[in-house]
Amino acid sequence: MSVGPLSSFSKQGILLLSILHYGVGISLFNKAVGDSVELPSGLEREAIKSMEWKYKEMVIAEFDGNFSLPRSQFKGRLEMNDSNFSLTIQELTLQDSGEFLVSAASNRSQIPTKTIHLQVHEPISKVVIQKEITLLANQSCSVWLLCNVSVGSNLSYTWERGNETYRDDQQIHFSLSPADGDISVTCNASNPVSEKSASTTVKCSNDTTTPEYDTWMKWYRIYIVVPVGVAVVLILTVAVAVYYCRGRCNTADLTDDTRMKDTRSNSQLMSIYETVEDLAVPILNMPQTLYDKITFGRQPETPSSSYQEVL
Repeated sequence: MSVGPLSSFSKQGILLLSILHYGVGISLFNKAVGDSVELPSGLEREAIKSMEWKYKEMVIAEFDGNFSLPRSQFKGRLEMNDSNFSLTIQELTLQDSGEFLVSAASNRSQIPTKTIHLQVHEPISKVVIQKEITLLANQSCSVWLLCNVSVGSNLSYTWERGNETYRDDQQIHFSLSPADGDISVTCNASNPVSEKSASTTVKCSNDTTTPEYDTWMKWYRIYIVVPVGVAVVLILTVAVAVYYCRGRCNTADLTDDTRMKDTRSNSQLMSIYETVEDLAVPILNMPQTLYDKITFGRQPETPSSSYQEVL
């Protein structure tokens, strides 16, 4: 089934909203990023004494006998027509979306304020259909399709599957049997400034690996195998680190013990030497007999006579 009528209706509705006139009081303009837009004021210069354009309560263009463009986010991209006061904005960005107000005064009275809404959209650049087909126990298949679009706002979806049409749903779900063969499905995505579509073929087959098993294996690998593998690696890393640290600590302890033993050996050798020395000195210096003890340290007197020397 063609989506032509629906697309034409959407485009006509957007066009109708975009060309509302001044008498209604509010106008809506939908533009794409990078486009230019001319916002009409609905005024003629001959009858106007003064006027101004406001964007989010800030004056961005005015006329009071002379034209001026105050500093704003539109600097270098803004022009005002000097005959009908229309406002042209070039190289539109998403940040330019918002409400514009035009107010004016004539020589006789104040003119009602006019409101213009500008909505800037990102054009759709790509549409991709994501699919999942599950083989059920009764040999039929459950089909789930999701329409992925490059932009994510102000989108409308239309699905075509044979003679069936699904509207305004980003995803669809239906059942197939092997007897249905190949089924072509198309997703049409649109926003106020662009439209793109994508197609895919789905088939229910009972002679291939059960998708339910594939799905289960995928979840098993993600939530069981991967975490267990990471845990094992962490445990081995910690064990190696602990073993290495213990080896270094044991080596350091052995080195300290060796140094202490060497110190003790030297101390003992010096003590033995000092003891022997201490013992040797008294033996050499102390008197050995009673006579030596009495005369120890005396100097022999020179006898005054031969008689004394005999005695």
